[in-house]
Amino acid sequence: MNKKITILVLTLILITTSALSGCVDNSPESNSANTEDIQIISDDMLTVTDAYGRTVSIPKDVERTICVGAGCLRYLCYLGEQDTVVGVEDIEQREEDAHPRPYRLANPQFGDKQKYPYIGAFRGNYDAESIISLETAPQVIFLTYSTAEGADKLSNDVGGIPVVGIEYGDTAKDFNDMKEAIHLMGTVMDRSERAEDVIRFIEDEIKEIGSRTQGEDAVNLYIGGTAYRGSHGILSTQPDYPPFWYVNAKNIASGTLKTGDWEGYQVGDDALLQWDMDPGIDYVFLDLSIYDFSETGNPNTNEKYGVESLCEGGVYSGLEVAQDKQIYGVLPYNWYTTNHGNVLANAWYIGKQIYPEKFSDVYPEDKANEIYGFLYSGCPVNENIYEGVTESFGHGFGPIELV
Repeated sequence: MNKKITILVLTLILITTSALSGCVDNSPESNSANTEDIQIISDDMLTVTDAYGRTVSIPKDVERTICVGAGCLRYLCYLGEQDTVVGVEDIEQREEDAHPRPYRLANPQFGDKQKYPYIGAFRGNYDAESIISLETAPQVIFLTYSTAEGADKLSNDVGGIPVVGIEYGDTAKDFNDMKEAIHLMGTVMDRSERAEDVIRFIEDEIKEIGSRTQGEDAVNLYIGGTAYRGSHGILSTQPDYPPFWYVNAKNIASGTLKTGDWEGYQVGDDALLQWDMDPGIDYVFLDLSIYDFSETGNPNTNEKYGVESLCEGGVYSGLEVAQDKQIYGVLPYNWYTTNHGNVLANAWYIGKQIYPEKFSDVYPEDKANEIYGFLYSGCPVNENIYEGVTESFGHGFGPIELV
């Protein structure tokens, strides 16, 4: 759709919505895009209001982009706009880091240093000189995990290239942030229809999972080994782990607070032992990134408990779930921030594991590939991504072997 037509349609929708303001749905599933903050300023330019409240002037037809910050490029790939990218952060060219990130598996071309020059280190540590020196200059830079001041500084550092800040969000408590980010990026890239399709797809998946488990007795679950700024051990968790919420289960670590310089969530050494007695742990799910920790550890933390801690003779081998072998592997939650496709795939697998009758028609591996196939439908690779994610870990969905 031509961007002028898109903006006209959005304006008409806004007028209609204003007239019916008494009927606006403020639920997390409502469309929260700031369409009123889009303005045409010339035949070639328009302005948008980004997540940091900044008014940014951008070209109407954006054909060249770069993404700075965790997860930013993932959203651009959801929209099928990976061909606009003219440079990438260093993490995209580390093949050893590609496998936990489905968007990178869907776009192997990002590993080509000749076609995709370096723009800086990952986590937003951009290199202004490298960006300015790009043979093909970006028209817009997307930025995550920053501030208005940070976005202004980046734009100033690279000679005034427009920077659009987005809040990455998640599919739980910060779902509106995620939806606004995808809507905003879709507006900038003239892919509003695709943005809406992506959001609707995710919402529909969550609804379907929840409908199958509604009214079931809640079970006590624990997620361990969740990555955050690197791989971690069994005590690393996620108190708002979305898949547990989708299947209407109880996350026994829901009260865990952030700990340490790495700002992740870590339970105490004896927490699992206490929860084993009260309220009891029905199932433990381990983020497959724990295998990376078990092999190499984490130089930035003092953790000492990997998968082996659950094995015979390990400090947690006496847990009832370990004795009953109710410990299962799930796909990496975080790897350069949250992998939303993995989150959905994990929810389907967890649902089938704890409520097998309710998910008897679901084959989790196929479901995972179906999810990736939709999210990356416009990317060079959109089949068998599940196999790529699990290959390097040597493990996928299924029981964790404790020996």
